[in-house]
Amino acid sequence: MKKLIFRNTDQQCLDEVLKGIMAAQPGKFRRIGSEFGYTLTKSQLRSDKVQIIVNGGGGRGPFFEGLVGEGMADAMVSGDFNCAPNAYMIYQAAREIDRGKGVFLLTNNFMGDYLNNDMAQELLQAEGIASKVCYVSDDIYSARGEPKECRGGLSGIGLIMKTASAAAEKGASLEEVYRIAEKANRRIRSLTFLYNNETNRIEFGNGFSGEKAVEEIECCDVDTIARKVADILLGELDKYRSDMIHVMINRMLYMSYAEGYIILNALKKALEEQKCRVGICTTGNYLDVFDYNGCIVSLIAADEELEKHMKYVNGFDFAI
Repeated sequence: MKKLIFRNTDQQCLDEVLKGIMAAQPGKFRRIGSEFGYTLTKSQLRSDKVQIIVNGGGGRGPFFEGLVGEGMADAMVSGDFNCAPNAYMIYQAAREIDRGKGVFLLTNNFMGDYLNNDMAQELLQAEGIASKVCYVSDDIYSARGEPKECRGGLSGIGLIMKTASAAAEKGASLEEVYRIAEKANRRIRSLTFLYNNETNRIEFGNGFSGEKAVEEIECCDVDTIARKVADILLGELDKYRSDMIHVMINRMLYMSYAEGYIILNALKKALEEQKCRVGICTTGNYLDVFDYNGCIVSLIAADEELEKHMKYVNGFDFAI
């Protein structure tokens, strides 16, 4: 895709992204200056709660730059485009925002993110700062044939972020926030499907790291696609499917606003045809990692405990 705005370096570009977010919402945020990455925190941090830090590769908004705010994370740390943030930057951000209740780190389950969050924890432990980390593994087509904890993460991290944040705001301890986030992680599944303009086919299972599609079908009507997506994801959520199912559709770069809502409506109908109880439904351009028309569909099955922490969360220009 031809980009309109050019800068000499990724660093200059991502730095200006954060400056633009701060200009759009004056007084709400502050920066932690560092040569190691990009950090945004709330200007006002509650002293009576666990602090939440979400982190990952930068430049695919509003994940992760836009996930700081009311009902969301207390801070975010991003690396350069498609790169995990530096361990020292995560550590520095956690040390800066800790208010004595501990810091909960949330990231997708990729090797760079795993290693850097693990190292950040070691640095925090050396200073006596309590921390826990959840590695989100919602991508059903990564690490096929291996346990779920070996899978990578997609955009389902947004649903876990708001669940963990709600628990923290209600006074949950660090151990409880971690337990609730891990439960949400076990109960969330995500699937990518993209439209290939050259072949006029729908591709399922494309991965963030260049993994090829697992399955392809001829382009067909939206209801057929929605039923197939519902079948695949509910098959993965089989033992949880009687719980409340919440839906998030993450539009890719070339999927229009209207198309996102058409797919959301079709998917809701497909889930209801299978006797599912459908809860919160959202669609937005959350993590536009693919330069295609298509989306990532995430379903989370909330039991009675998780349901207490599920609510609409409104960022500056999106809702989850």
